[in-house]
Amino acid sequence: MNAASTAVAYAAASNPAHQKIVTSAYHFEATLERLRQAIAERDLWVIQEINPQMLLERSGYSILPARQLLFFHPRYVVRLLAIDPSAVAEIPLKMVVLQMPDGSVTVRHSDVQSLLGRYPGLTALAGELAEISQDLMRVVAQVG
Repeated sequence: MNAASTAVAYAAASNPAHQKIVTSAYHFEATLERLRQAIAERDLWVIQEINPQMLLERSGYSILPARQLLFFHPRYVVRLLAIDPSAVAEIPLKMVVLQMPDGSVTVRHSDVQSLLGRYPGLTALAGELAEISQDLMRVVAQVG
C-alpha cells in the first residue's frame, strides 16, 4: 500500500431487507476461492471480478480486502429477454465479499427475488436464481 494512503474508517454495517448477508466461516481469500468454485460448479460464469481495494488505493485510500463478483450465464439472459427485456438492466448478479475491521468476512448480495420478481412474468425465474444465490452463500456461511 502507498505510504500516503488514508485509512478508511468503517461504520457499523446495516442489514437492509433487500440484501442477503452471511458471515463466512473462512478467511477472505478462501471465501473468494470457494465462491468462484461454487459459481463454476453451477455452470455459471464469473463475468467480472472487481477489486475495490485496488481501485481506492489508486486514489490514496486504504480499505480492507474487498471484491465484487459479477456472475451470470447467457441461458438466463435469453430467458429474461423472452419474458421482459427491461429486466436485463438487473444483471449480472453480484456478490460483495468484505473483510470487516473485526477480521470477519461478510458476503452480501441483493435479494434476487425482490430484484427480478417485480418484473411481470419473472417470478419463477427470480425464484430459481434466488435459490442459486442462496446456495452460493451457504457454501461459505458459518454454521450456528
